[in-house]
Amino acid sequence: MAKNREKFIPSEDQMALWPEVSGNEVNGLGEAKIRRPSPIYWQKPELTPFGPLMKWYRDNQPVDEEYNQVREKAEKIITEKIGPKFPQRQENTAEKWTELVKKVGLNNNGDVIGITRMRPEWVIETFEVPYKTVIMAGVSMNFDNLKRAPGRYSAMEVARQYGRAHEVTNAMATWIHEQGWNAVSYGGSNEVPMLLIPPALECGLGELGKHGSIINRIYGSAFRLGAVVTDMPLITDKADEFGADEFCLICKACENACPPEAISPAKQLVRGVKKWYVDFDKCLPYFNESIGCGICLAVCPYSRPGVADKLIKKYAKRGAWLSKE
Repeated sequence: MAKNREKFIPSEDQMALWPEVSGNEVNGLGEAKIRRPSPIYWQKPELTPFGPLMKWYRDNQPVDEEYNQVREKAEKIITEKIGPKFPQRQENTAEKWTELVKKVGLNNNGDVIGITRMRPEWVIETFEVPYKTVIMAGVSMNFDNLKRAPGRYSAMEVARQYGRAHEVTNAMATWIHEQGWNAVSYGGSNEVPMLLIPPALECGLGELGKHGSIINRIYGSAFRLGAVVTDMPLITDKADEFGADEFCLICKACENACPPEAISPAKQLVRGVKKWYVDFDKCLPYFNESIGCGICLAVCPYSRPGVADKLIKKYAKRGAWLSKE
């Protein structure tokens, strides 16, 4: 999308619901100290000043039988409760448990699984999580559906894959319970008590992109997440750096394609961390009026099938060349 695109102007009825506070302020933009995030979207409406905007978004979804069926199926999966069975606790080494639980996730339609330790700044301040080990599950999206963003096809794909991510985390949580350990499954984008991208970055599922979403070394930005927290002893993984951050410094694909111009060309300080950040106050109105948008993920060069590996090799060679200078 060219830079001279028509300027996006939000609808008056949506903006009439906009609170006095800036979403960027709620998110901690410009704050120098690390802190827990505040609830801002996809939580219970009463927890956030943007609750009326959430209701507006849901009330203005398209009247479309197929779209609604996909969303309802995903919601059913996401809201499924997984209860512990309290069998006798099995004992094993952390190495063996790690091998087995990852196998369960991959065998239940997960694409990548990583493990890390919980950090307080990942837990939304109105919630608590009961266990300190985090298992992250990543699932790929169908690029042919994603590239049609914004609209019903990409929105349905997002719903399908959030549902699939939760099926993966439910399977792992159920299996952990069967071994006599505790676990809670978190998936989808509704009322999750913790951030999903930071632990996914920490355990090697990808790097943070300029568009504010994760870039996986295989699936690019066509990627969704789910999580399990557990007390099962597991071995943690390392972060995976393959050149995406360096690429984002020079790439302007998502920045130029964003209709509300919400994507910054430079990293910004957010709750004590300098990182890529998308302007919430610019992004949300367009997101709400375009069935969830997704343009930035669709235009990301890493998302195109077969491209990620070529980009990784290109920047690996560039890094090797620079190291000789």
